[in-house]
Amino acid sequence: MNILIVYPKPDKYKNPRFGFSYEMLTIATVLSKHHRVHIKDFSCESYDEDKLIEYVRRENIDISFIECDSYALKRSQNIIHAARIIDVLNQYVPTIAYGIYCYITKLNFSNAAYTITENDINSVIDCINQFEKNNYLAHVGAYDELPYINRDLLLSIPYYKDNAQNTLLQTSKGCENTCIFCQRKSWQSCYITHSDDYVLGEIKDIKSKGFRNVWITDENFTFNLLRAKRLVKKIIQANLHEKLRFFISSWANVDEEFLTLAKECNIRIISFGIESGNAEILQFYRKNINIDKVPHIIQYANSIGIFTVGNFIIGAPMETEETIDKTFDLIRKCAFDQVNIKNLDYMLGSSLYDNLADELKTEDHVFACFENGLNAFKLKDIKLRKETFLSEYYKSHRAIIEKKISLYGTPFYVNNKN
Repeated sequence: MNILIVYPKPDKYKNPRFGFSYEMLTIATVLSKHHRVHIKDFSCESYDEDKLIEYVRRENIDISFIECDSYALKRSQNIIHAARIIDVLNQYVPTIAYGIYCYITKLNFSNAAYTITENDINSVIDCINQFEKNNYLAHVGAYDELPYINRDLLLSIPYYKDNAQNTLLQTSKGCENTCIFCQRKSWQSCYITHSDDYVLGEIKDIKSKGFRNVWITDENFTFNLLRAKRLVKKIIQANLHEKLRFFISSWANVDEEFLTLAKECNIRIISFGIESGNAEILQFYRKNINIDKVPHIIQYANSIGIFTVGNFIIGAPMETEETIDKTFDLIRKCAFDQVNIKNLDYMLGSSLYDNLADELKTEDHVFACFENGLNAFKLKDIKLRKETFLSEYYKSHRAIIEKKISLYGTPFYVNNKN
């Protein structure tokens, strides 16, 4: 069959950066074993409804999958455009909605003919097998039975062809942390990992295809620190790190040994989820890190040339001017190369959202602010506080980052000739 997989444009613009939805490409790879798969990614392609219809008719598309994304991914929610595309394509082919939003809500999405509500590749396989009587796809068993994602499927899209040195890699799914602001428990309740051999094999495949920058999409690459150290050592021993640069997300529960290994392995950027400089607020978030150890860890990473990103949230119910100042002081002390500060968001699927009063659940996410009765700050004031701090911070940090780049180079390979 001819199968079209569509990633709709985000409800609000967001730079695709490294780009593709891992969910989309995993499904495309599995289905391409027996079917001809087409991809349209409107997060980085311009959307023209007439051209989409023309494409569906010209290519004799039999079925269309439409991804319904959600806030927690590195992309953005896209359900407004997803619903529109489903209405358009329903006139020509059966439409199947899938994606994080569907897995969270467990509800039929918009006017889709089918909605996949389980975060399981076998649910996709069962759905597609309903349309094919003679060429059934077999179920995928263990996590390692998934094929390596076929990154070549994206090369027909100019954005990905022009950024062919960049790709994503997933070595694990899920996280057993208990953070109450996180949506992920609602679609991935267990923590599963690929074997070391699987990961090493996929890195070899990535390297053979000329990729240079690899962002590991694991929610928390160092959640199992022993595994993370072992895997990094094996990458080094196999010389797979040469001519590659890696980027990871991590919590702050790491040590100097891991950071030293990370440096040797060409892990150039570590994005740390820290959230607050206040123990009481971290306890409220159920974020299990020792805040007293954070400055030393970040300062050590900086000292050996790893570029550091700090991720923070302000707006907890007990937040005060003093607690915000304490978080800002921690950021200054750590001297992160990049800082992301978000206003606390009660997101559909999170424990925070589940415990909201019903009258507040009129949207899929609710910002913590005075207007919503969730803290003492007006939304515009807390946003201004954040923006003012970040402006001042980057001005004072400019010389530090310039010196770091002069010593260690930019964290990314800029193009294939470098």
